[in-house]
Amino acid sequence: MSNIQGTPSVSFGDRRRAAPDAPGASDISPWELLRGLWARKELIVVAFLGFMCLAFFWLMTVTPTYTVESRLLLATRAGEVSNFDANNLPTPPDNEALQSEIQLLTSRALIGRLIDDLRLNQSAEFNPQLRQSILGRLSGKIDNASGIPDRERMIDRVLGKLSVYQKGTSRVIAVSFTSVNARTAANVANRLAELYIAQQIEQKAGLNTEATTWLRQQIEDLRAKVQTSEAAVETFRSESGLFLTNGSTVPQQQLTDLNSQLSLAEAARAETEAKLQNARSLVAEGNNVNSAAAVLQSSLIQSLRQQEVALRADIAQMSETYLPSHPKMISAQANLADLDGQISKEVDKIIQGLANDARVADARVSSLRESLRKLQTRMGSLNQDEVQLRALERDAATNRALLESFLKRYEEANARAEADARTANATIVSRAQQLTEPTFPKTKESLTLAIFAGLFLALVVSVFAEVFSRGFRTAEQVERVTGTPFLGLTPELESRRVGGPAASILAEPLGIYAEAIRSLQGSIMLARIGDRRARTVLITSSQKDEGKTSTATSLARVLAMGGYRTLLVDADLRAPSVHLTLGLPVQAGLSELLTGRVAFNHVIRQDIGSYAHIMQAGGPLPNPTAALASSQMQWVLKALEQAYDFVIIDCPPVMAAADAKVLSKMTDVTILVTRWSFTSRRVVGRVLKMLSAASGRRVGILLTRVNLRRYRRYTDSVIEEYTARPDRAA
Repeated sequence: MSNIQGTPSVSFGDRRRAAPDAPGASDISPWELLRGLWARKELIVVAFLGFMCLAFFWLMTVTPTYTVESRLLLATRAGEVSNFDANNLPTPPDNEALQSEIQLLTSRALIGRLIDDLRLNQSAEFNPQLRQSILGRLSGKIDNASGIPDRERMIDRVLGKLSVYQKGTSRVIAVSFTSVNARTAANVANRLAELYIAQQIEQKAGLNTEATTWLRQQIEDLRAKVQTSEAAVETFRSESGLFLTNGSTVPQQQLTDLNSQLSLAEAARAETEAKLQNARSLVAEGNNVNSAAAVLQSSLIQSLRQQEVALRADIAQMSETYLPSHPKMISAQANLADLDGQISKEVDKIIQGLANDARVADARVSSLRESLRKLQTRMGSLNQDEVQLRALERDAATNRALLESFLKRYEEANARAEADARTANATIVSRAQQLTEPTFPKTKESLTLAIFAGLFLALVVSVFAEVFSRGFRTAEQVERVTGTPFLGLTPELESRRVGGPAASILAEPLGIYAEAIRSLQGSIMLARIGDRRARTVLITSSQKDEGKTSTATSLARVLAMGGYRTLLVDADLRAPSVHLTLGLPVQAGLSELLTGRVAFNHVIRQDIGSYAHIMQAGGPLPNPTAALASSQMQWVLKALEQAYDFVIIDCPPVMAAADAKVLSKMTDVTILVTRWSFTSRRVVGRVLKMLSAASGRRVGILLTRVNLRRYRRYTDSVIEEYTARPDRAA
């Protein structure tokens, strides 16, 4: 540790250890945790055996139960008269339908039927009244004096042991039941499935009967309505004259015919007038009317034209041989003129005929229009009758269609009711079997689980005990956590001698405890302050009952037995205990020396069992800390260093008073006595900080009251094993 304010550095030789790698270093490593678990193997075994005893006790006292399961397959719903449609096929049940059926299976009404059917009210497992004592009946704890079972409580008990659920994503429903009786469990699961199917059949039969009765009544009513509506149609048609011909009424047919005739007459008139107008325009314009279509179509004119053409050919031939004045030529010309005249007369007749045809066509059109007007006037009143007629016809058609639909449904209902009278929409695909061994508890599985759980619990308890352990257990742990040298350990002595551990130094000078103190002696003798050996040793602890006084007295005796001039100073002016440990009477001591009331030769006494000298604490002082921090105390220590090879100072615990911090500045070495696996690490850490803040001198840690049997489980260090070897006590 570095020097503070000029204080010379102190070294414990090869026992010096470096500080932790980082502040807040882990208090426990994984390897130490494993070693700690091994060290606590008794705790693990006890925890495991305790858990196994509880497991065996539970297995011996728990009531075995039997859990069985029957399975139902839900099929497509069919045969329901109230829900049939010829155009839609029945659909398989969906998830909502499955959940609905599960609710039906667990309905209180069905469970009530199950209780009555299997007489579960006579079983003490389900009937709470059968489990009541006579004292309970006399004290009025039963439901009524007649002994009638509490039905609702029985239903609750059955439901509490019943589990109905869907198997995965299938349409299979599992009915699971748990009972203390294997036969009862199987009977309840199977009978509940049977009652559910019987209830379906009953509901379906009642539904079919109700639906067919309702359909029959509806059919009778519809037949009367159809007859009434059809009679009303025919009566109104007769009264209004709206008879049907070719899909329409007579007035409608007449109107259609007149429209057709009028259209044809108007077309014929237009054609005749066009022909007449064409012929008249040709005559008026002086054109050859012979080109008119009516003229060209006349057979007489065509014959006259042929004669004209032949006569003109004869005239042309005769003109080659005869003069125009020749009688033949004149006769031929006269015949030609006569033909022209006949053609002209015939053309006039044709034009006159066209005019007559035009007048006739116009008269026909006028006649048809008049007839059409009259018929349209009549249709105005007939349309209202026809609207009413169509309404009556629709009413009759609707009643007729509804009657046909109900007749079809009634026939299907009868056929379906007969076919499905004894079928349900669910079938039992797996029946519950009576078990020979209980399903709970399973002894092998429970024991296996108990073994693993017990081991796990024991390990958890040990891990928590190890992790939350308060104190230090190994040298490595001390040096790693605190960064402070580990000076050794002292074992827990099994025998309680008068004078404590210091007495064993005299009784067994080669015993294990004496060897442990000699190990501490070696560490002190290796401590150096500059070029000289450490001579003043301060022994303190974090708190009381850690063995600092026993350690101080034991160390003083060992040093004295080794031939060193050794003085043990009891600096605990508040609660001195050195004289009690050594069995000395109370005498004047350090307090009197510091106050100047006595000299050295009056306060130093020799130990009864060794060559060590003892300076007791003396009488009480009003301010012990101030007295120890005085220059007089420094003078005393310097004087003692001149007279003795080693001065061992026993002072109060650091957490109890500030005396240790004051004295640590004046002494060469401070030994912090720490009780093994007891003193809190956090407390030790705070104490080390307090001592470091008060003095820069080196502090070493000594573990006391070590359980060697447990200690060997925590470490395999050669030095520590050697120190703890029992054969050293020989």
